Amino acid sequence: MAILTQKDLNKMEEYYYLVGHKEWNPFPSKLVEKLLKVYGEEPFPYEWTEQDIHEGARKIIMEFFKG
Repeated sequence: MAILTQKDLNKMEEYYYLVGHKEWNPFPSKLVEKLLKVYGEEPFPYEWTEQDIHEGARKIIMEFFKG
């Protein structure tokens, strides 16, 4: 069982900052809200894996900054 936490978000912000997306740090509140809405709790009766969360969050983040 896994969910996205504020600690995970902080690590994601740090990662994207270190790989060259300095203008993305800190994440805008709209993006944080969307990520927490999607991955902040388990979608009963299913369970997120760490890979589900990180891959899904990556897609949401890239889409957010692309638009």
